[in-house]
Amino acid sequence: MVNGEVKQLPRVFNSEEELVEFLKEVVNKALKDPDYASKFNGNDKVILTVDLKKLGIRKDGIDVVEFVFLKEKGGNSYYLKTAYPKAGSAVAKYVSTIGRWVS
Repeated sequence: MVNGEVKQLPRVFNSEEELVEFLKEVVNKALKDPDYASKFNGNDKVILTVDLKKLGIRKDGIDVVEFVFLKEKGGNSYYLKTAYPKAGSAVAKYVSTIGRWVS
């Protein structure tokens, strides 16, 4: 239930393991691309908005995935805080100007 509406979300992954493998593949390929790798420039927070097509990855219903990395306090390493689909036919978005969810 979201904002009082019952939502049936599309099922893109069959298991948590499949989701984890997908995210690992996307991150590994993105970090080999200079456009994405250059975002890690010492800032405390890095947001990577990854276009799957650019990396040659195809996943039905998902076109773009966003990753949020945070820098460890007092260190030079980053850790993944969250990741979520940003665009695609299986991605629902809440549009506040019309007050409802759209896919």
